[in-house]
Amino acid sequence: MPDRNYTVLSLLSDGGGVQSGFTHPQIRLVRGGQIYGTSIDRLYDNPKYNTLLRGGDRVIVEEDNRYFASFGATEVEALHTFTQDDLSAMDALSIVGGVSDNKAVLQGLLILREYRSSAVRPGVTGPRNTRVVFTIDLRSADGLFSARNFEINPNDLIMVTESPINDVLLVSNIVGNFFGLFNSAQNLAN
Repeated sequence: MPDRNYTVLSLLSDGGGVQSGFTHPQIRLVRGGQIYGTSIDRLYDNPKYNTLLRGGDRVIVEEDNRYFASFGATEVEALHTFTQDDLSAMDALSIVGGVSDNKAVLQGLLILREYRSSAVRPGVTGPRNTRVVFTIDLRSADGLFSARNFEINPNDLIMVTESPINDVLLVSNIVGNFFGLFNSAQNLAN
């Protein structure tokens, strides 16, 4: 280190900056068996994260590998990487392109989450089961505020429930098309 006031940002600057093309780059400081981390954006925006480096420190810059999945009546069913440090359920809905207007039931935004068994503590604050489903009703103001404040964790599954009427409409369209085709064939035969 050039001097004792050498910081994480000084190291980044001397190293040529952060590689372009990273999705939401993260920085990790490994010191004495502990790992401290944050996003590059948070480091740039908040001087308190610009830590003085010590001998033996290691600094790693890597792409954010956290993701969540979307399923059901969303516009996109896929894995989605985190694009910011903290994601709310509303942010996640925005990332997936919203809900499918013709299929979604807005009372059924489900967030499926699995906890490590060591995190489960029945009778104490925290999850009571390793698998938990959180439900948010987007038809009310309370539900919209809840979605804005509900934090998405890595590996969560966001599911928007689908209306059962869609299945009925699909079957009726198939039946209607079949009878329409049958009637057309009959008219051609006559």
